Amino acid sequence: MSTDSVITTTSLGRRFRGRWVVQDLDLEVPKGSVFGFLGLNGAGKSTTIRMLMGLLARHQGDARVLGLDPGREPVEIKRRVGYVPEAPIFYDWMTIGQTLDFAACYRSKEWDRARADHLLAHFRLPRDARINELSKGMKAKTSLVLAMAFNPELLVLDEPTSGLDPIARREFIEGILAEYQESGRTVFVSSHIVSELAGLVDHVGILHEGRLLFAQTAEEFLAGLRRVRMDFEGPAPTDFRLSGLLTSRSNGRDAEAAVRSGDEKAIAAEVEALGARGFTIEPLPLEDAFIEVVRAAERGSV
Repeated sequence: MSTDSVITTTSLGRRFRGRWVVQDLDLEVPKGSVFGFLGLNGAGKSTTIRMLMGLLARHQGDARVLGLDPGREPVEIKRRVGYVPEAPIFYDWMTIGQTLDFAACYRSKEWDRARADHLLAHFRLPRDARINELSKGMKAKTSLVLAMAFNPELLVLDEPTSGLDPIARREFIEGILAEYQESGRTVFVSSHIVSELAGLVDHVGILHEGRLLFAQTAEEFLAGLRRVRMDFEGPAPTDFRLSGLLTSRSNGRDAEAAVRSGDEKAIAAEVEALGARGFTIEPLPLEDAFIEVVRAAERGSV
């Protein structure tokens, strides 16, 4: 494992009922990064995270988290990693304050009460509110306080904003970065709602049907993709070829394509050869890039 990586997997895999749900996963999460682990629901993101946290046994390959083996050292991983699961479990009869005090008892060496109080204030969480009276958003924020108040080396978030409204989602994600990333520590966040992470992650990994399609810096990933819009004198071709073609669509005299290339001069030359009357070439925002890559994967083009 590289000293600059906090998570490393090699050929990591897990089966359920004889079917591979994660297979041949090679992944490196650089220290100090905000790594967006992206994929549709059912892509295998939660399964991967549960293997990394030592909650599920792996059936293939190897994994290291902070240099530790999740299969043999899960307790030490939980001591050093702040983990927010997709569906946090609480004692509903407790208040928020009692929940934090309970966590502080078994994290007595690491727990930072001043930080916990700061986070409660930041997220506007009253200590005397009972868990069973909280909204889903407030429960998600309480889970985040529990994960962050002991100053973990790594923060792992599994679909942390699932079910929240758009404003609450944005506040939640931005709150994480404001309160955590400035320390230079690492955030590993999985999501299928890509728009909420756009501009906030500096590395991305895209998982589809248990296989990793891309794992790059966000800048490198987006620099290697372009959208091409074309118009033609007559009907647009419905079956055309471009280097690195991911997806294509035609409608009347217009056609559109997503290509795996950042060489706009080469793209332009190929488009002109198709006989297009006019065209534009533009970069893709993260959400659109994710959609096009997944669409291409579903068609076997990646």
